[in-house]
Amino acid sequence: MKKLFMSFLILNLAFLLNPQLGMSESIQGIIDNSYTDTAASSASSVKNKINFFSVQIGTFFSEPEANEQIIQLKSKGYEPYIFQSINSKGKNIYAARIGKFNSYDEAQSKIEGIQSQFNIPLLITYFDSLEPAPSSIAVPAKTKNAIYALPPDEPDGDLNETTTYTPDDLASLSVLQKKIQEMETEIQKLKDVSDIRRQLEITDEEAKAEEEDILEAAGREYTLTSEGTFKLNYGVTYTYTAYDAIQEGSRIEDVANHSISNNFGVSYGLKNNLTVGTSIPFKYKYHKVGTIDSMDTTDFGDLKLNWQLQPFKTGTDLPTIIFNGSFGIPVGKSPYDIQVGEELSTSSGIYDANFGASISQVSDPVVAFCSIGISYPFAEKSINQKRNEGILDGVDPGMGIGASVGLGYALSYKLNLNFSFSYSYSFETTYKYKNAPDAKSGTGTSASLSIGTGYKISNTRNLNFKIGIPITSVRTFTLGLSIPVDFAL
Repeated sequence: MKKLFMSFLILNLAFLLNPQLGMSESIQGIIDNSYTDTAASSASSVKNKINFFSVQIGTFFSEPEANEQIIQLKSKGYEPYIFQSINSKGKNIYAARIGKFNSYDEAQSKIEGIQSQFNIPLLITYFDSLEPAPSSIAVPAKTKNAIYALPPDEPDGDLNETTTYTPDDLASLSVLQKKIQEMETEIQKLKDVSDIRRQLEITDEEAKAEEEDILEAAGREYTLTSEGTFKLNYGVTYTYTAYDAIQEGSRIEDVANHSISNNFGVSYGLKNNLTVGTSIPFKYKYHKVGTIDSMDTTDFGDLKLNWQLQPFKTGTDLPTIIFNGSFGIPVGKSPYDIQVGEELSTSSGIYDANFGASISQVSDPVVAFCSIGISYPFAEKSINQKRNEGILDGVDPGMGIGASVGLGYALSYKLNLNFSFSYSYSFETTYKYKNAPDAKSGTGTSASLSIGTGYKISNTRNLNFKIGIPITSVRTFTLGLSIPVDFAL
């Protein structure tokens, strides 16, 4: 409303001072006839057309405000026009100007009369650009202290505010403007580089997902399932074991065991830091002695009930600690229920409990991890199995302990690689016979090196592959492939 009132007041003042104005030409006509061709404002015209000068009364970012200035100048008997251009930031500039002078001196002589009527800052510019005329052009001594105003380049604060300079300042200001433009170009380049780097940086969520992918490819005990989410997991593992056996007192035969285990598992996130799950394998086993004798079987393995707990939230510099445990239930063919030498077993035949802890630490793009665990198998009684040594009545398996350590490396957002070393130690097992003395097995140790890789097929599906190579003298190795799938309940 304030601007409309001022416009109305200016219009009335214009008609009072110059009554012929309203009779000879409409206000819209005044404005329409006040525009110049903006094509002349290109950078090439600034360099090539510098023969003419004009007196700039004011510059505006709003076209209506520029029109008000034109009306005021018309009311004083001048023939103003609007020079429309675009500044270095791509914003429209509307400059109210007077005259097209052949020399700087001619434009300078016009300033005194205009200054006395309007008492506002003025600026001498080139006719076809926003660039101020440099003070290297001779300025008469009597106008040495005239006041000038540079056009605004950014809408900072009040658009009507201008900064005043004397002619001696214009040379340095012209150089300064060029320096500022060069700085703006360099700053824009730095911003572009910064934007690209920001786009390449992964978010915290992506970093967490990347860590989980690496640890999941290395082993299930390292990752948790999000609250309210089911995770299905299918894995297939091939194991080969070979050893030499003495047959009939003097003949040595090569014994080879091939086992393919299809493992089906499901886990559910009770909370973000607590996961429960279960899994069961379906196995195929093939046993061959020498080149003649062989047998095979197919059945379930041991059913596992498991849990994982993360008691503490992970901090920036703190490792992730996860406790885990499981309880094993023999479901398939037990080694204590078969006819030895004629059948193969697919399960351990005993109940067991396992407890462990894992620790992982991220140092992007590397994830370091380690784990320790202990297993406690429960004694099996009343077996009553006929063997060459006698009738087996009970088995008291020894405890086992194990540890592993490894590194995972993110090759890309979708692909990761991991290496780990595992070691296990098992205590002696006692076999009790009805008609023969008890027998004990020796302690056992094993060590292996695992190399694995994981590939992100989609946001909810990964493909993990792992190979286990023994370090001890046992001729055995394993190949594993798993495909975990997440979905919300």
